[in-house]
Amino acid sequence: MNYRLARIFSKHSEKFFKWFKFRLFWLIYAFVDRYVLKKYIPSSVWICLGANMREVRRVQKFGKSTLMVSLPAEWVKLVGLRPGDPVSIDILEDNSVRVSPLSAGKQSKVFSTSINVSRNASESLLGRVIYALYLLGVDRIEVLSEESVMPENLLRSLRNIAKTLIGVEITEYSPSRIVLQILIDSSKYSATAVINRMLELVRSMFEYIETYVASGAIHLLQEVQELEVEVDRLNALIVRQLVDLIKHKGLAKQLGVGDTLATEYRSIAKSLEEAADALSEIAIILQERGPTLLEKMRKEISVLSECIDMAVLIIDRIIKTLNHEDLTLANELLDLVAEYRGHFKKYADLMYKTLGLDEMYLSIKDMLERFAVAGKSLESIAESVFDINVWKSPESVKL
Repeated sequence: MNYRLARIFSKHSEKFFKWFKFRLFWLIYAFVDRYVLKKYIPSSVWICLGANMREVRRVQKFGKSTLMVSLPAEWVKLVGLRPGDPVSIDILEDNSVRVSPLSAGKQSKVFSTSINVSRNASESLLGRVIYALYLLGVDRIEVLSEESVMPENLLRSLRNIAKTLIGVEITEYSPSRIVLQILIDSSKYSATAVINRMLELVRSMFEYIETYVASGAIHLLQEVQELEVEVDRLNALIVRQLVDLIKHKGLAKQLGVGDTLATEYRSIAKSLEEAADALSEIAIILQERGPTLLEKMRKEISVLSECIDMAVLIIDRIIKTLNHEDLTLANELLDLVAEYRGHFKKYADLMYKTLGLDEMYLSIKDMLERFAVAGKSLESIAESVFDINVWKSPESVKL
């Protein structure tokens, strides 16, 4: 009997010691994890190593209807949150939630870079590099001269660049060093509002050209070229915004642009820039040719007015369709663009019959080619607007 009891005790004690060793191991691991490692290893390093990168927490009920989830202690310590501090809660496109301390923006690192220039450095190259850095979201650009004094041509170029790009200011200056600071917060501007402003500027350019042909007011051609510069400035701003959107997904709501539609809005901005460039070139041709060309163009001014009015109508429809999703209206835009091309072909045929192949007709042909470029840009915009409307439509589309 004693032998049997001894065997039973031995069998169960072996299971008990296995269970006890397992529990003891995890108790020691939990103690070391919580009170030793996290005491001597900074929380920023601990999180970077992947510890507690993802946690599963239960939703708790607080009061009658409030649901609550506690924040990870390591993260709270890392960002320096205290009771009563405000936090930003963003609902992302995939319905996940991101919690960010509102002080994070103030603590974010300034994206800075430097450019070293020699005496023989190219002005155009310097301008392109700074323009690219602006688009890529750089906040501070330091330009250093290898000479004791910044070359005059580069200094003049830097001042022109500061005037060309929205929000760029020269904040520090010495004979051999200039600092450009981008002071604008692109998240404060709605990307859709910037697009609408670009559309209005291009529409004004069409209208100024039409008014010049009718009235001969030469200053309107200069206005066309000034508006083209403004369109370029806004295009650079919206590219910077969309780059920020890629880096910070939470900006989608502030900019009014969904993450998945960033490329569509980029395409619209680029097409508007190309349309503005084409219209600016038309203004230059009209300035160079003067009253002689103007007199020839007026022979079929009613047809030209129809062409430009069609372009203005297309832009108005684009603005309306962007602000109020309507698949039918978006589809009609594509048909209007085809009509636009037909109107300008009609005008070209009439001018050819009237003038033949003289010098003035060749100038008019050059202008019509630019109008065709603008029309192609409007077509590209109409296609992007249609894509945006399809994306924003409900899952079930009624045609």
